Amino acid sequence: MSHAKFRKLLGAYGDGELDVRTAAEVEAHLQSCPECRTGLERLAGLDRAVRSAAPGEPAGAYWDAFPSRVLSGIRKASSPGVPSKEADMFKDSFFVADRNLRTKAVVLPVSILVHAAVIASLIVVPLLTMKELPQVEVVSAFLAPPAPAPPPPPPPAAKKRSSSRMARIKPVQAQTNLMAGKLVAPVEIPDQIVEEQLSDIGIEGGVEGGVEGGVVGGVLGGVVGGVLGGVVGEAEAPVRAVGNIRPPRLIKEVAPEYPEIARQARVDGVVIIEATTDIYGRVASWKVLRSIPLLDQAAIDAVRQWVYEPMIISGRPRGVIFTVTVRFTLK
Repeated sequence: MSHAKFRKLLGAYGDGELDVRTAAEVEAHLQSCPECRTGLERLAGLDRAVRSAAPGEPAGAYWDAFPSRVLSGIRKASSPGVPSKEADMFKDSFFVADRNLRTKAVVLPVSILVHAAVIASLIVVPLLTMKELPQVEVVSAFLAPPAPAPPPPPPPAAKKRSSSRMARIKPVQAQTNLMAGKLVAPVEIPDQIVEEQLSDIGIEGGVEGGVEGGVVGGVLGGVVGGVLGGVVGEAEAPVRAVGNIRPPRLIKEVAPEYPEIARQARVDGVVIIEATTDIYGRVASWKVLRSIPLLDQAAIDAVRQWVYEPMIISGRPRGVIFTVTVRFTLK
């Protein structure tokens, strides 16, 4: 232990309050520390001085008369004729039931009546003031279920062609059953079988640079079974309709069918589709850019049937990528 702890234990050591082990440690420290020995001696001298100056214990007669002295002191303090400082100090702190009983019995109902009158005046006085009352507007609301969806409109009547309108005669390319290098069965059974003239199919001796089975008037370097005006090589990738390239002109348009579930749900709007045409102007692929889930499939089914004018760029047919807007409107 430190020196400070030993100094704190000197008083307990002098009074004999330490256990054996701690007392032995304190004794060992006192042998080596003259300051602690001096402190212990001072404590012992102080204890002797106190014991010598203390008065002796009172005799037995003192304790025998103690209860009677206390009782007489209480009676003296409680007597009404003898005021005391304690009586003056605590006279307002005690409640005596037999004092002012009649006054309190009168004050309590009077206090209740006064409070009731004040409360009643606070309620009645505002009601007696002459002011215009606010107008109360009563609004009755009637909530009705939504009206059922109207039935789909009837299909448009077929337009009658005017008899006075002149029919346009479209030029029809004459078809022949003769194909280069192939045998074609006749479409209908002829009444008479005409002997074939082999001289019409080719030229006797052939043409320089021609191929076997070629057609009269064919193109030098052509292929048997080729199409007049055909494209040499593979088809090129479609171009996007931006800048100078405009979207192709619509030739055949099929109106979309309004889905019944969308009609009942009162859903309308615009579906935007990115369409890609092939070299013949038919819609080959599509992608929905602005979607309305109940109307997407109907818009796709309609756009798939649309036909556009083929796009010709540098003398070659090309596919086109452009956007199509399909509008659905409830009637």
